[in-house]
Amino acid sequence: MIRIFRSRDSAEAIELVDGEMATIKRVIQFTGYPVTVNYDVEGNVVAGIIKSPNEMLVAKVGQFICKESNGKLSVCDYEKLIEKYEEITEGTAS
Repeated sequence: MIRIFRSRDSAEAIELVDGEMATIKRVIQFTGYPVTVNYDVEGNVVAGIIKSPNEMLVAKVGQFICKESNGKLSVCDYEKLIEKYEEITEGTAS
């Protein structure tokens, strides 16, 4: 008999779409930690740096900051996120 398993873990995630103040405020509210934005020499946003007491996470524009059900923060691409979790966002198109 084939048995099928689905992860009981859950995660919330927010995408670092740009370096605009509104986006950074949402990331700060989501993580609860300060965020610094890094720019390249042309002034383009390169990454957001989240500084928690135990570690420093670097999220490039387009990556997701993930908060697992145990509160652990991580950074990943969308493809890696959906490998581990099934997206159940309300209103997600199938």
